[in-house]
Amino acid sequence: MFSKAKVKYVQSLGRKKHRQRYDKFVAEGTKIIEEMLLSPNIEIEFLAGSVEWLSKHQKKLGKTPSIEVSQRELEQLSLLKNANDVLVVASQLKPDLDKECIQNDLTIYLDAIQDPGNLGTIIRIADWFGIKYVLLGTGTVDLYNPKVIQASMGAFLRVSCFEMPQEELFDTFPEVRIMGADLQGENVFGLPKQDKKGIVVIGNEGNGISPFMRDKIKNWVSIPSYGGSESLNASVATGIICAALRN
Repeated sequence: MFSKAKVKYVQSLGRKKHRQRYDKFVAEGTKIIEEMLLSPNIEIEFLAGSVEWLSKHQKKLGKTPSIEVSQRELEQLSLLKNANDVLVVASQLKPDLDKECIQNDLTIYLDAIQDPGNLGTIIRIADWFGIKYVLLGTGTVDLYNPKVIQASMGAFLRVSCFEMPQEELFDTFPEVRIMGADLQGENVFGLPKQDKKGIVVIGNEGNGISPFMRDKIKNWVSIPSYGGSESLNASVATGIICAALRN
C-alpha cells in the first residue's frame, strides 16, 4: 500500500519543476513499460501495478522494485486522464550528443513545439525513420511531460532528445545544412540526394518558425499542396518531410 507521502511524490512529477528537482519522470501503460524493462539505459526507481499485471509479467520484472496496488490507488497515482494497470517512476535519461552523427545524418530541431501529443508523435516519427536526435528548442514542451511519454509509445528510449536554445544550434553546427519547413520553401520531394542530410527545423503550431530562426536559416523546404488547406499539423508535416528526405 502506498503512503500519502509517496502518492504526493508521484503526483508532483506531473509538474516540470518537480521532475527537474528529483530528476525523475512517470511512464504509464503496458507497452511503454515492457520496453522500459528491456532497455539497458533506463533506471526504474519502482513499478506499481495491479495484482493481475504483476502476475502476468512476473518473468519480465527481474529485480525491478515492484509494488502491488489496487485500481483505486492507480487512479490516485496516474497523471493521465485514464489510469492504466501499471506505472513506473524512473530516472531521466542522460544520452550523449554525437556531433559527428548530426553532421552526417538527418536531425530534427523543434522551434517551440508546445503540444505534448505533437512532440511525442514527432519522436515516434524520428524512431520510424532511424533519426537518432531530436533537438528541443526554446519554448518546446518538456520531454518528460506524461503526455509526451505516452504519445511517443516508447520511442523516447531510442531517440536521443536534447534541449538546445536557438543561438546554440547555429553556434554548435555552423557547417551543417539547416533547413526550415515553410510554405514558400523548395519542394522537399525534388531535393538532390546531397541536400537531404542536415537539420530540419519544424516551427511552432500557431506561429511557425520564429523570427530569430528565420533570420539565420538559408535553406527552406516545403510540402506541395494540391488542395485548399492552409497548413498541416506539425507532426504530420514532420512525417512527410522525413519520408521525403529519407527517400
